[in-house]
Amino acid sequence: MNDAENLSKLLGHLPPEVFREFMVHEFGLAMPDLDPKKPKKQQREPMEAVLSALGVGERQRIEEVAERIVLLSDGPGQDVIDGFKDDIFDDQDREAFAAIPNQYHRALWLHLNEPRIFEEALNARQADVFRQSASCYSGFMAPTNLAVLDDAAAKEAFHQTVAQQLGCSNDAVAIQIFKRLRPDTQTGEDVELYQISIHHNRPPEIIDCVQSSELVPQEVIRAVSSHITYEPANGHLEVLSKDTGGREALARIVADGLLQSPITGEKIPIKQYDYQSLAAPRAFDLTGENVASVKVAELGYTDSNHRSLLVKIWAKDPDDIHTAAKSLIGPSFDFRHHRLTYARLSIRLKKVGRERARTISVILRDDNKCNIKTKREKDRALCDRLLAKWKLVKEIGDVVEAPLDEVAA
Repeated sequence: MNDAENLSKLLGHLPPEVFREFMVHEFGLAMPDLDPKKPKKQQREPMEAVLSALGVGERQRIEEVAERIVLLSDGPGQDVIDGFKDDIFDDQDREAFAAIPNQYHRALWLHLNEPRIFEEALNARQADVFRQSASCYSGFMAPTNLAVLDDAAAKEAFHQTVAQQLGCSNDAVAIQIFKRLRPDTQTGEDVELYQISIHHNRPPEIIDCVQSSELVPQEVIRAVSSHITYEPANGHLEVLSKDTGGREALARIVADGLLQSPITGEKIPIKQYDYQSLAAPRAFDLTGENVASVKVAELGYTDSNHRSLLVKIWAKDPDDIHTAAKSLIGPSFDFRHHRLTYARLSIRLKKVGRERARTISVILRDDNKCNIKTKREKDRALCDRLLAKWKLVKEIGDVVEAPLDEVAA
């Protein structure tokens, strides 16, 4: 099932009996009976055969539901669920949910038993998917502390305006408006965040599939999503959409219709991860942070001839990575003679309250990629703050750089 990645994940991670019941009751599929005496792999094989025999369109319909469940099954998704689980009203249901150890099963349980909470959690999970890339992100300045209109009349007017902007009929556009809390990057305190999600159908597309040993065309309709967030505390109005030319129009529609206030057109600068300073030994300021230590654990570069080098050290290595590289390569070697394309920081957190001491790995690679956004919310806020503190992230357009301490880390 190469065309159904998320469905394959559910099949592989859910208990076989749970997956079978989901397929039968949610989608009306005729699934074979399971033999609990057989290994789980053998129980899953006949179910996979049933799914593989489905038409592409029907499997895609199931895949779209599976994708929503999988989004709440990773680390950040489970953090979001933990924030919503107390909204489960019934004590017995709350106990049943708490007893589920499998994160995929937990997300599925919410989907089946608490659809309202599931939708709110999913919206919260999607609120922080912004990528700091000009290919899909734009940020604009709006007035601060505005209320987002969410009454029926405002929603209907906004719905119609968006449909006109996208060139769609009203029933081909879905609008979602919700409010959530997220940790502030600088203080860690919760701040309000509004998200407006816009989904609309793309024109039908034809893909090939095999039916009865013949290659036949299959019509598929896919939905495209855009997300606009407004943070009252700072007035940031941010747009995530692959439609580069239409992002400012969406921002203005939100500002005019839901905020009832114009935006200036002033853009929020995109963040640029600037980790070339790690090519030299340096210190990391840990004052005021619950961080025990920081170590540059990996550094790598690629030359113009496409040859690459990656140096790694372990957490308890008595040397820093620059000393280790000289001992491995030669006394004259210096990372400053090369342009870095990869770096990994190992950040050791102190034990605070019930939270155990643990290590966070921050990976920076290529021109502007960072793995921070794959982490749970508290860790993302901490890492964003630390990278800014250590001048490893800046806004594009900055030209003044403060000198860095030349102390090994």
